[in-house]
Amino acid sequence: MEKTLFDKNGYAVAYISDDYNETIYLPEGRPVAYIYEDRHVYGINGHHLGWFVDGIIYNNRGERIGFTSSACPVAPGKDPVKAERYIRDEIRPRWAAPAFPNLTFKLAEQDLASFFKEGEAPRQIGALTLPQQ
Repeated sequence: MEKTLFDKNGYAVAYISDDYNETIYLPEGRPVAYIYEDRHVYGINGHHLGWFVDGIIYNNRGERIGFTSSACPVAPGKDPVKAERYIRDEIRPRWAAPAFPNLTFKLAEQDLASFFKEGEAPRQIGALTLPQQ
């Protein structure tokens, strides 16, 4: 079952698909990240973005940045209308994960959409690399 991810204000920003890799998509259908070993949040580009613990996404500094509906600090909004998914490019080799941080109750200043966009990989068609939109 897909899980919607909300930002600190309760807005739906992304969702975790129920595929093998637990790919995280933005509502417009772009794959940006995935859950690895039930805990690590990796970008499609291979960068370690953060941690997924008890329905909360933490950045690498241990600050809370994203939430499932059951863990959201405010009343979550409606699920977004989801566009057709883009075909996910190959997942890039994973960078080493940093040490597990001390998780805090502090909310991250960065917004959840830009957090996930850090994990986006350039879209490739054949030998062409397309610019990000």
